Amino acid sequence: MNKRILLEKYVRVAIKKAIKEAEEQQKKAEKAMYLIYRFPGLKKVMEDLMSPSFGRFVTDMKLVAPKPTTFSAKLINEQEFNIIYNGKGKYTVKVAGKKYDIQNLGELERAQQSIANILELNYGVEEKAAAEKSDAGAEAFSAATAAPAGEIPAEPAGAEAPAEETPEEIPAEA
Repeated sequence: MNKRILLEKYVRVAIKKAIKEAEEQQKKAEKAMYLIYRFPGLKKVMEDLMSPSFGRFVTDMKLVAPKPTTFSAKLINEQEFNIIYNGKGKYTVKVAGKKYDIQNLGELERAQQSIANILELNYGVEEKAAAEKSDAGAEAFSAATAAPAGEIPAEPAGAEAPAEETPEEIPAEA
């Protein structure tokens, strides 16, 4: 009976925690998309650059400079690109140091490809953390299995030996 009560309490706490985290994530998403919906032209540019479901890939949107009005879009893998408003509904996109005038179809396509490249070439934050955990587990396993039978490795996996201090030689001045 006690185990059942403890399990029910644990489930309730876990559900409350999950709901709270989901609410916080929703608030962050609303904050990030505030600028996009405040500037209708910016929403159209984001849809042209990424797709109507650009919200899946953009985590934050900031107003960086007042003149020329510059927006910074932060992607899910913590990479950024800038969108510059040039007036009269014209925008320039700066991705990885290169500027693209998106009124020109060829440059719009190159900007789209640049954004796809920075999304594709870098892991998302959650994926990177999971990969690091699995790599650390694999290293610990390989270090434990590399020692001969009956012999214990000198240091646990992941531990580093302290660096030995060597006195620096002082050059003789002539």
